[in-house]
Amino acid sequence: MPPSFPFGGMENPCLTFVTPCLLAGDRSLADVIVHEICHSWFGNLVTNATWGDFWLNEGFTMYAQRRVCRELYGEAYTCLEAATGKALLRQHMDNTGEDHPLNKLRVKIAPGVDPDDTYNDTPYEKGFCFVSYLASLTGDQSRFDGFLKAYVDKFKFRSVLAEDALEFYLEYFPDLKEKNVHKVEGLDFDSWLNVPGWPPYVPDLSAGQELIKPADLLAEMWVNHNLDLESIGKTDIKPWKTYQTVYFLDKILEKSPIPDGHIKKLEECYSHIIESNNAELKLRWAQIVAKNQYKPGFQYIRNFLTSQGKQMYTLPVYRALWNGSEETKTLAMEVFAATSKQLHFNVRNYVKKILT
Repeated sequence: MPPSFPFGGMENPCLTFVTPCLLAGDRSLADVIVHEICHSWFGNLVTNATWGDFWLNEGFTMYAQRRVCRELYGEAYTCLEAATGKALLRQHMDNTGEDHPLNKLRVKIAPGVDPDDTYNDTPYEKGFCFVSYLASLTGDQSRFDGFLKAYVDKFKFRSVLAEDALEFYLEYFPDLKEKNVHKVEGLDFDSWLNVPGWPPYVPDLSAGQELIKPADLLAEMWVNHNLDLESIGKTDIKPWKTYQTVYFLDKILEKSPIPDGHIKKLEECYSHIIESNNAELKLRWAQIVAKNQYKPGFQYIRNFLTSQGKQMYTLPVYRALWNGSEETKTLAMEVFAATSKQLHFNVRNYVKKILT
């Protein structure tokens, strides 16, 4: 699709529309293609009956995507990618407050409210955590794989509610129903659906530690007031895979603003990140520049916001600019004035809300 296409991907039966931002040159963002293909089953063949149960589409699809990617890329890398998803959910909940009603899995959408306006990371990542929890209760991956196939077969060509999916789960696993797994305090299915906030269960991502730990340690060095460039130089991150670098940048972003002068050194040390054509890296660097109010990087932000109009890239950068200084707010207004006509109608309106 054109660069103004507002989504990473939009699944349609036998046809997927995707953003050109996925063309990183090294197939590193192919997990989005896996995601859209998985919607063939979860979302298209079996569809949420109401937008209030959007998590049925996205939670199951995120689980299926990561299940497939585990076979393709191994458990460590898939856990690392899931950790970046967890970071996005943390960012979203920090922005909105955990108790925000949109941070429930089952969202009440009032008459006249556009479901697009309720769109966020919760149905994806909290939904993934719930489906992972359901998988963990079975105690065996092959058992849960069998359930997913049976679920799709049972409800194919139909629209379903959360109750339909969860009742079938308990029918399929009578041993779990007998144990009342759906009524465990704090983890009961009703709380999962109707209580806002952080997921009460997060899957074990420790298999990704071999990739996560070096990124964590390096980020810690960069946010330390006493910058030890000699120790930093011992870690060559050029061979790192994309999501390892993404995770590292997320940690820098999380701890920003970092001490004065560090961002200039960061830019000098990792010029390959700044020059990368990978949109996931570009997004993180643009946010880091904004959050640190790093004036030499303002042109980078202009270039990024001018080159694409994906909602999940555009809005976080505008939020970072608007939450900053008068200078970053001015930059936001200038860039929006220059680019608003090339943005999708919805994205344009969302940016307007941020800027007011």
